[in-house]
Amino acid sequence: MLGFIGLGTMGLPMSGHLARAGHRVLGYDPSASALSAAVQQGLAACSDAVAVGQGAQIVFTCLPSQNVVRATVNTLIASMAPGGVIVDCSTISPQLAGELAADAAKHDIGFLDAPLSGAGAGAQAATLSIMVGGEAAVFERVRPLLEHMGKHIFHLGAAGSGQTAKLCQNLILVSTLSGVMESVALGRAVGIEPQRLLEVMDTCLAPTRVMEVLVKPKFDGRVPFDHSTDGLTMICKDITLVRELAERVGVHLPVGSRIQSLYQQAVEKGHGRKDLLAWYELIEQGVFEAD
Repeated sequence: MLGFIGLGTMGLPMSGHLARAGHRVLGYDPSASALSAAVQQGLAACSDAVAVGQGAQIVFTCLPSQNVVRATVNTLIASMAPGGVIVDCSTISPQLAGELAADAAKHDIGFLDAPLSGAGAGAQAATLSIMVGGEAAVFERVRPLLEHMGKHIFHLGAAGSGQTAKLCQNLILVSTLSGVMESVALGRAVGIEPQRLLEVMDTCLAPTRVMEVLVKPKFDGRVPFDHSTDGLTMICKDITLVRELAERVGVHLPVGSRIQSLYQQAVEKGHGRKDLLAWYELIEQGVFEAD
């Protein structure tokens, strides 16, 4: 029996892939609508994380913050039988991942940090990149399940190494996306519309998967801007984890640190719920303090 806690943009399609592959999956999410959607995909609904832990041998978590991850994993450690495995697909600090792995080991429970890249589209298509840290034997036990949800599965070493790789990826993602959005704002300022500018960029050295997967679908109308989620808040959380990791290991990130401070400004000024690509609008509105 499998379990899945956190049935949002990523967790809902991922858990559905497991169910469609023939696995029995217990699901929990504090959102009644998310839980209802999971039931429609074949999951069995549970009333809380304790029930999932008591009924499942391998539990996946996909959660929004470090505090929620810590509380949920602690609950699972206390409720799962020895020999179980927790696979956390959230984005947290490598340090916390190591602490949770050590806590789980004291109860004979395996723990893998397995953060994701590919966004909601990748989760739906089961083409995610999954970066895993933890014991090799535990990883091999879980690998067939990960392959139902992702296309590129990497075991990178001890607990926390998956998170380190994810934070490196986030540094590249946020740096690239910030540059693209600043280019959009600059182009608009002189009368070049975003879609036309992106057509030009497609023929130059600038194209990236960020533009193809995240940017172009928004500006050509295939995917609407969504200001009802915590887009900027979540990416601010991720880039803050990057900065904290760099400070802990003594690496100065001149570009990454500046970008983190700008995202922090945006969130503190009340723009945290805006779409991730609303960055160019904030530039046009003069939200950021000039150097």
